[in-house]
Amino acid sequence: MPIYSHSQLSTYEECPLRYKLRYWDRIKRDVEGVEGFLGTRVHETLKKCYDDMRLTRVNSLSDLLAYYNKIWQENWHDSIVIMKKDLTQEHYRTLGDRLITTYYERYSPFDSDITMGTEMGLNFALDDENKYRMTGYIDRLSRDKSGVYGIHDYKTSAYLPSQEQVDNDRQLGLYQIGIKKKWPDIKDVRLIWHYLAFDRELASYRTPETISSLVQDIRDLIDEIEAATDFPPRESSLCDWCEYPDLCPLRKHFFKVEALPVNEYLDEPGVVLVNKYVALRNEETRVQDEIDRVREAIIEYARREEVELIKGSDYKARVASGDRLKFPGKNDPERQELDQVIKDAGKWEETSQLDTTVLTHVVEGCLWTKDLIDRVMKYGRVEETATIYISKLKDEAE
Repeated sequence: MPIYSHSQLSTYEECPLRYKLRYWDRIKRDVEGVEGFLGTRVHETLKKCYDDMRLTRVNSLSDLLAYYNKIWQENWHDSIVIMKKDLTQEHYRTLGDRLITTYYERYSPFDSDITMGTEMGLNFALDDENKYRMTGYIDRLSRDKSGVYGIHDYKTSAYLPSQEQVDNDRQLGLYQIGIKKKWPDIKDVRLIWHYLAFDRELASYRTPETISSLVQDIRDLIDEIEAATDFPPRESSLCDWCEYPDLCPLRKHFFKVEALPVNEYLDEPGVVLVNKYVALRNEETRVQDEIDRVREAIIEYARREEVELIKGSDYKARVASGDRLKFPGKNDPERQELDQVIKDAGKWEETSQLDTTVLTHVVEGCLWTKDLIDRVMKYGRVEETATIYISKLKDEAE
């Protein structure tokens, strides 16, 4: 069995195709998003802060910012992608300055606990047979004066989750399992997320029951991945940051045409076909609306003039009136009650769960008992309807 990480599992949940391309096919792409680049540089700076503390050196804020800007310049490369076109590299670099400053001012002089390790690697199994193996890296592991261990995770994103979301977070729950595997004598563990953009610290505790449930959920997910034979793409807001647009059936045409100049883009066959189809659909809607208006006018004319056959230049229209049995539609408030009446009678499958056209046929054909039909008819109503039949004037058959 392979070794899994939280990142791998999340990738599979977000998009099975991306998971296959990255982890099964091992297709490497020299593409990095600026958000990820920023996060890495901030993490490296905070790692230096705590690593130096363990060696008794306390960095000033200016020391850390100088280090951050140094590694930013050393690692920046032309393949870094900035999706937000109105922002520049400088915007993101400045943001990193602010995030580090916010963290420094909150936690300096960094002596409220002891740092046990930074970027601490974990490799452990979720079972005694070593079938379900996991790996990961803890941003920082600490121990406070009361003996409580803290698993810290730095977040540089512009999104602040709810307490419920962090209480259900899988990543740090996994790391808690790994820490207790590594040091079985550890009793109390606190999971801590530092959302630097909001100057907020969110914390969570996991009970033995919660950890047991987490282990089972992860094992089930790994079993699903191992048994998978199909890896379909899954469209989401994350598609804009995917490194495989040219290999994805949902994105490859976007990738192809976005590189074209405007004059070639508008002539590309796929673009032409979609534009033509949309134009025709819009025209179809306009024509159908007009047809509906003329249809109602013909019916009204036939009623007013008390005629059933109306002569045109080359065609004639016959207006046939009658009654139609109708039942509540899917969005009607009474529909749920009607559904329950049919389910209770054991007739749900006979009406194709619930096809009101089939139900009308059943009622009009008296195919059920009178008692059940009477109960169903509480939700039915008879409406007057009119149908128009068009034929050529020379045709005798109507």
